[in-house]
Amino acid sequence: MTRWPGNASAEKTTFGALSRSELMVRVRSFGNKSTEGKMVELLRAARITGRRRHLSIAGKPDFSWPKERVAVFLHGCFWHGHTCGKNVTPKTNEEFWQRKIRLNRRRDRRVTRQLIAEGWKVLRIWECWLQRKPAACLQKLRALRAQGSSRVADIGSPGT
Repeated sequence: MTRWPGNASAEKTTFGALSRSELMVRVRSFGNKSTEGKMVELLRAARITGRRRHLSIAGKPDFSWPKERVAVFLHGCFWHGHTCGKNVTPKTNEEFWQRKIRLNRRRDRRVTRQLIAEGWKVLRIWECWLQRKPAACLQKLRALRAQGSSRVADIGSPGT
């Protein structure tokens, strides 16, 4: 794991009086309300069952349907470098964050290739689309679960 290059406990952010350290402690890698919580609500309301959370396969998808071999990843716009306009480029330690996001994206591509090779279908849903167009996300999930062939779907990328 890379060490923060600055003084995280002293550096202030644009999020009120929170220091960088205080802000980053609040970011959860799983179980967060804005993405996973929202998706759970959508799945329950749509009565989509059979899911598992954080299955121990490549990439540990946020949601998976082992029977249909469908893996769903919910991507935060900042952490995975989405070009939606909601994503902001940090003003401090810009090189550190660009490298981190670049490595996250590289890992995403590698995990997708591995899962497809293992016969999984992969759905990547961006945080902004989950918030703005939840029905489209559910529609894409249903379609992917119904398909027989391996494929990748990306909700929120240009062209979707």
